[in-house]
Amino acid sequence: MDSMSFEYPLVWVILLLFIACSLWCQSKPRTLYIPHLLAMPLHVKRSKLSFITKWLSIVMFILALSSPITHVPGHTSKLSHAVMLLMDVSESMSRGLGVMNARSKFDTSKEIAASFIKQRENDNVGVIVFGEFAYVATPLTFDHDSAATIIQNLNEGIAGKRTAMYDALFLATRLLQKNSAKEKVAILLTDGFNTAGQISLEAALRAVESEKIKVYAIGIGRSGEYDEAILQLIAHKSGGAFFKANSEQMLVDVYQKIDLMEKSLQRAQSPTHAKYLYMYPLFVGLLALFGYVGLRLKEGSL
Repeated sequence: MDSMSFEYPLVWVILLLFIACSLWCQSKPRTLYIPHLLAMPLHVKRSKLSFITKWLSIVMFILALSSPITHVPGHTSKLSHAVMLLMDVSESMSRGLGVMNARSKFDTSKEIAASFIKQRENDNVGVIVFGEFAYVATPLTFDHDSAATIIQNLNEGIAGKRTAMYDALFLATRLLQKNSAKEKVAILLTDGFNTAGQISLEAALRAVESEKIKVYAIGIGRSGEYDEAILQLIAHKSGGAFFKANSEQMLVDVYQKIDLMEKSLQRAQSPTHAKYLYMYPLFVGLLALFGYVGLRLKEGSL
């Protein structure tokens, strides 16, 4: 709710002076002196309306001088995130997820990642896929439906058998480098070890730290199938977190946790700003003054 205050509240002292003067500074009635006769006072009858308009103009002018303002809360702003999804599309992702092997890790991760993108309504979202090499499937965009569609249309093994995880991480930093988002996030999902690529782990970590990118690393599959120690290191160095997912429900839970962790920073209240209202009482005061002058002229006392 808006709150009102006065920029110059001491101006209201003037009103007290007007009131005091009206009580103790009464003017003497005008009289007509005729020689050798009693003084004959000429009392000009004043209407109540002239009294009201006079004091209304005084009060409104003082109100305008005090500069009333309302403190209007700023609109809730959303601090946009730039989120890059780094998805492993190597051949090993075609294997079943979990003990039951119902669906492949690739199909499961595609579906859940597409759903996650659609939830990030205010974020810039991009997708990088990696196998023997890393490439941009979709650059950073606010067109979440298109990004989700691209993910859903990815094919298994499109980037080869091996895993260039560090190349993907380095490429993500290049894409996020010029982005003006308040928070930069990379979600790295893999089921293996880094076995390809040109970028070293040290170079990838330096790039991530220099751009202040938070990495959420997800190891998908059973323990031992992916490089848990490296994923933990990447998450720790970047200020992110490491997650394990050996079932479809666990992967859903991981993305929900990431969504909640980042949404906690998504909204911020902008500072309040002052809205000046002096023009309204000033306008009313002028109308009242003109009315008062007109009434006094009509009464013949001006």
